[in-house]
Amino acid sequence: MATAASVLLLLIGVLSVTGCVTAGSAGVRGVLESEIETFAPHHVPDALIDTLASRRVVLLGETHYVQEHQEFVLELLSRLHPSGLRWFTQEMPHAYSWIVEDYVLGLRDTYPESVRRMDEYWIEGLRAFNERQSETERVRMRYNDMNHAHDALLLSLSWMARGTPAGERIEPLVAGVLATRPGTDEYAAAVTQLDARLVTERDAIVATLGSTWYGRIVEAVEIELRSLPIRAQHDVHARERIMIDLTMRTVADATDSIVAVNVGMYHAQKRRYMGTRQEWLGEYLAANADRFGGADRLYSIAFWGFAGERIRSFMDRDPQPVPAAIERPPSNLSRQIAEVVARRDGSERPESAAFLDLSHPVFARRMPIAFGHSPLRAVPARQFDAYVIFPEITILESIRREW
Repeated sequence: MATAASVLLLLIGVLSVTGCVTAGSAGVRGVLESEIETFAPHHVPDALIDTLASRRVVLLGETHYVQEHQEFVLELLSRLHPSGLRWFTQEMPHAYSWIVEDYVLGLRDTYPESVRRMDEYWIEGLRAFNERQSETERVRMRYNDMNHAHDALLLSLSWMARGTPAGERIEPLVAGVLATRPGTDEYAAAVTQLDARLVTERDAIVATLGSTWYGRIVEAVEIELRSLPIRAQHDVHARERIMIDLTMRTVADATDSIVAVNVGMYHAQKRRYMGTRQEWLGEYLAANADRFGGADRLYSIAFWGFAGERIRSFMDRDPQPVPAAIERPPSNLSRQIAEVVARRDGSERPESAAFLDLSHPVFARRMPIAFGHSPLRAVPARQFDAYVIFPEITILESIRREW
């Protein structure tokens, strides 16, 4: 029969192998007390700016449709500008990318209402910021997702043909697509035919339109052709590949500038603990960091709220409460962070925001964590490099305005 001492040694061995730890342990609590940086909501802590200043790719894993997140990110972009941030790419349909890029650079004065509903705050904020910069110092904004809507490319091409200085030269090229109805076989055939012309008549089209507009149309058609089968039968792998490819193109175009990439939290994971079994954007960036200077040039942040409200999609008009972190089980890391912040605030619940870098060795162990409704067990430091947590999150004002 095993002695009590041998059983204890066996348990210690199991824990050593698995690396499991509860967030409620004294060791974790002590680290949280020393490592958490609290700050006033709507501000960006200097510690975060210092951490990001030497990076090349800053991966922002958002909780979707959150007003506080957009306010924070806009301030973050401006604060990182002196360190070399010049590019911002966001998880929205690629077809609108050129329109938003030109708008924030001051090269056009309109953008689609569907885009305004989602991104008005930082689009307008970046445009205002760029007005104070010289042409070479402006921040460029792009989109890096598939085209979810059937008519996204049609709108994009129609705006090229009828709302740009090159429109009279573009319209004859894209007329075949514009004459069809999105979602039909005729539309798919017209896009395919346009793709073929862009290859076989490349030199002539470049001579007519210039390399910039030619490149924009080529990429727009490519992403639409890749989006067509995904819309017909959703393929998360194929969609993620689009996001990876477009992000890496922006990183390449940025040369030595800092690129901020804003995507949903699942996409920002450097190692998958949430979502389907596939290579997520963050995993790809972590595995291929040599393409932009090495692993220490990538930094991934998960953004969430201690409390507040959320919607399931941008069409949802029924916000649901976010389970309060302070009410999670004592072993959950979210609760432990919330308790530290609340104690500093001298209140029952967190009133300050928090920044927690996850480089301390204690975060290299698996522990319970909850970013929203469903808790999970993850190794915090492998999933993300840091957390930014808002005391309360609310629905985007640009979405609420239409309710």
